[in-house]
Amino acid sequence: MQVLFYLPVVTPWWFERIVIPLMEKLTVDYEVHILAPIFWQGTGFGQDQYDLCEHLPHIKWHIVNDSDHRSMRTDAVQKEQIIEFVRALNPDFVLCRSADLEITKRFPGIVRHLTEGGADPLLLPVGAVHLSEAPFDHGLIPPLSNEHRAKLSALIEPYWSTLIASPLDDLDTHQTFRNWARLPTDRPTLFLPLEYEHKENFFIQHRVGSTPNAALVQEVIEQIDGRAFLALTNHPLNELYVDNSELEKVIEAHPLAARLLPGESLDGVRTTPLVMRAANGLLLGNSKCYSLAGLYGTPIMRHSHFRTGEWLNARSDLDTFITAICRGEATRPDKETARVWFAFHVANNLVWPVDPALSGTDILERMVTPFDPDRWERNFTVFANDWAQAEDIPA
Repeated sequence: MQVLFYLPVVTPWWFERIVIPLMEKLTVDYEVHILAPIFWQGTGFGQDQYDLCEHLPHIKWHIVNDSDHRSMRTDAVQKEQIIEFVRALNPDFVLCRSADLEITKRFPGIVRHLTEGGADPLLLPVGAVHLSEAPFDHGLIPPLSNEHRAKLSALIEPYWSTLIASPLDDLDTHQTFRNWARLPTDRPTLFLPLEYEHKENFFIQHRVGSTPNAALVQEVIEQIDGRAFLALTNHPLNELYVDNSELEKVIEAHPLAARLLPGESLDGVRTTPLVMRAANGLLLGNSKCYSLAGLYGTPIMRHSHFRTGEWLNARSDLDTFITAICRGEATRPDKETARVWFAFHVANNLVWPVDPALSGTDILERMVTPFDPDRWERNFTVFANDWAQAEDIPA
């Protein structure tokens, strides 16, 4: 049985911490292939990646090094040749880290995308991933029987009260934060968490709306037209690696319309969960902040080509969303299903590549059977092991 890793946009961090542990388990019983371009713009394969795999001599490498290799990240020039190669290889399973989603739809075998497993504010180990059908399908949950819902609710019960707690539950703290963030009282606040836009993030091509972030913020300010205030937080990696000067100029030009908040607020607490709790609505693209909105019941407007779980009750039109917010009529995520979804995501969806008990067969079974109540208790225990003390879960 053959497993193909198709990795045009894999970064060194992802390869070392996620892909290699998966390969280590899969090569025990299966034939493993890697198809990827040479290193460029922080993605692909170079000597460092080979060196990290010296202990895996049976891996079969297929590294593209011609002049078209750059295009594999977004829209491959040699799309048909790549598809023909993969079909000739005929893998049983394909694990992808690719921003060219059309090409992967035409691969044989069972195809899954390696996507980030994080669901803020859950405390999860570094490298937890979800083997999903599409990179930015968010908050999905299949039809569940009452028995299944009850089982999931019971699994998360010991941790739920601490998980949903927030410093802003205290009125004095809530007001202190609003004063610190300088959120106005004469109109509602909409929260826009900005996405990562470093050159290595080729997934940004799937964002709906203007790019880069400076242009997106300008666009949203114009669409809001003073009906609400726009609070923003930057992606932490943007703060580290991206030139944010154009974004800052846009904010400075509209001081009464928008404010970019620092990543940490009072006492070093992360700003994003606090502003999510204080905001009247969330403007969402493909950011993972949907999980916080679901937890806190913040109304959502989502612009995306990908699917959104029905329980999040997300709207897709900004004008009607703002009108509903101003009237106090915006539909919130369903609280009861939020509890079930968080438990389902941990119990059913997540894979921790370095889990000592995880085998290559287990990984492939996740791909064959995406929904499996028989693994829920064991999988939940893997991730809840660090939650033994409920206060360890960040609020």
